[in-house]
Amino acid sequence: MKRQISESEKQILLNQHRQPDGKIYCFVDNEPIDDEKSIQFDHIDPFVKSENTSLDNIAPVCKNHNLAKKDMSLSEYRDKLSIEKLFKSKEDNGKQLKLNDVLESKFNSEYGFIVKYDYDPTNEIITLKYFSDRNQTKLPEIKKYTVFECVITKQKFFYAQVPVINILNDGKEESEIELQPRPLIIDHFWSLYRHLRVNTQLQPSICRIDGENPIFIFDGQHKAAARIWAGAKFLDVKIFIEPDVIKLMKTNLVAHDKLKQLRFYSSILADKLAQIYGVNWQKYIETADRKTEKGFCSFVKYSETSTDENPVKQIEAFIVESILKHDDNKMLPFIAPENKTGKQYAISRDSLKKYYFRYFVTNPPLDIEIDSKDDYRNQEIENNVRLLSILAEKTLIGKWNPDSNSAEHKKADRIYRAGSVMAWFPMLRNVIFNKLDLINPNEAERILFRNITEEKWKLIEGYIERLFSHKIWIDKDPNIDIIIGNKKAELTKKLFEEYGLTDKWVLGLI
Repeated sequence: MKRQISESEKQILLNQHRQPDGKIYCFVDNEPIDDEKSIQFDHIDPFVKSENTSLDNIAPVCKNHNLAKKDMSLSEYRDKLSIEKLFKSKEDNGKQLKLNDVLESKFNSEYGFIVKYDYDPTNEIITLKYFSDRNQTKLPEIKKYTVFECVITKQKFFYAQVPVINILNDGKEESEIELQPRPLIIDHFWSLYRHLRVNTQLQPSICRIDGENPIFIFDGQHKAAARIWAGAKFLDVKIFIEPDVIKLMKTNLVAHDKLKQLRFYSSILADKLAQIYGVNWQKYIETADRKTEKGFCSFVKYSETSTDENPVKQIEAFIVESILKHDDNKMLPFIAPENKTGKQYAISRDSLKKYYFRYFVTNPPLDIEIDSKDDYRNQEIENNVRLLSILAEKTLIGKWNPDSNSAEHKKADRIYRAGSVMAWFPMLRNVIFNKLDLINPNEAERILFRNITEEKWKLIEGYIERLFSHKIWIDKDPNIDIIIGNKKAELTKKLFEEYGLTDKWVLGLI
């Protein structure tokens, strides 16, 4: 139970914490507390951790912070605010927080120092030299470790406690292949931080060592970041020695996709698969004469020993990433980087994959020779970028602003609700099919897999404007939002029909 202090002890604490300017400062934000009668007191460290009931573990806090912190100790609440501030600083710049950002915050560039090693395979011993400065002028700390071998893959590894200043996140900043592309998730980071302040870490973070570099963490960055934020100087890790990076990437991908630990953001899964596609494609083009997507799939199936390969998903991911990350894609700022749409985003990648790309991207694998006169895959990518950009211009740019709650934003929000896109994406596909003068219904499956003239694009743009000029997008009937919020395509389609929003209406046929 918490320590209760007497009035005399409160006076002692006030005297101890009074600064030269005569003021008492709040422990949480170091701001002066003007009214000393409102000062409250609480534990600095969690009582369950320290069981410290002395006055040394108690500090003054302003009334507002003491109420806001609820069951947290003062140091926990102070750290929570600083964590939220760090996350917000990255988000305000359109970026996401990773392990290296936590290191930078704690060590001001004094981290990421290299480690040299000498592996003795005869005695299965590895010797590490941990340097503590950039120029390696200081003598390194030297440690020896026993090396083990995985009975399945024969990969060599060892366990160690390594200095925090000798690690880095295994992401794009350090290598072309991303083994750890995930950003930190604030809720997971915070819960691990609170847990690891008072409990033992049961599982190590997973790393690799290769050449004269820092030790790269590619799995377990949340627990590593949480321990670093809690003040740890060393981390418990399992380190692979010069591993096959592509195999590790595939293993990491399967662990987070199929085995579903902390699931990768859908964008990161796609990005990882696209990277693997690039590596496998380079191998394929060195062996094939007639290069096709279907041929690539056969190549991967019969040349790789891993049963977890899915070349079709690799091609799909490559196409999606090529569209979404295109420099000209004006829709990108409105797409959430994770599976569910946050307040500031209009739509998630997951929703685009489920409800947009199924109608506007031709399913791989194609048996068309790459770069032949019949291959329009690159043109299809460009067409999708243009279509998404038109949608962004007509419905989002200058309109989407969650903070304003304006009429324009409410309209945009209604347009991009999951129930809505389930219905109007296929409607738009049908309109475009009509305006491209296509006759064969099978062509609908390759709607943008072709050259489209400027004249046709102007027609498409005009019909998109008509689609979103319908009264249903601004009607104040609350039942509309209830129905499109149910995420059931048949209900939304019926609603659209009741309001007269159909393919024929958009085409001006009724």
